[in-house]
Amino acid sequence: MDEIDAKIIEILSGDARTSFRKIAKELDRSPDTVINRYQRLREAGDIRGSTVVVEPGKIGYEGMAAFHIDVSTSGGGKTDSTSILKTLIKMPNIIVATKTVGEHDLLAIGVIHDFDHLMRLGKEIAEIPGIKSIQTALWAGSGEICPRYFIV
Repeated sequence: MDEIDAKIIEILSGDARTSFRKIAKELDRSPDTVINRYQRLREAGDIRGSTVVVEPGKIGYEGMAAFHIDVSTSGGGKTDSTSILKTLIKMPNIIVATKTVGEHDLLAIGVIHDFDHLMRLGKEIAEIPGIKSIQTALWAGSGEICPRYFIV
């Protein structure tokens, strides 16, 4: 990946709907060059797709919560952190889930409608086999979570 590829990714990360023609103009390259590079990046797995980012408040969510999760070291099988992570990722109100290094094993961030919804979601997470403990924190601020904030 060179500087041009990186710039294509940067532009598309800001707005995945940016036209190849507009990217080409900004990079002083031909649209065919940009298209070919984009296709190569997709085939190599460097770009895996595009997304639409929805403002949670506009679709009825009042807030977000972070769930800091500790995994039990006994039980094996479907109680390991990888299996639990896969379960979290499939949950409809969880928008980010990842393994962590530090005080907790996993972090899940969810969108919530209200306090009762927060309690139900926390209980649903706590009931996943293999979870030893869970700490919940309400998200402070505007709740902006967007792929462009995840800098790799």
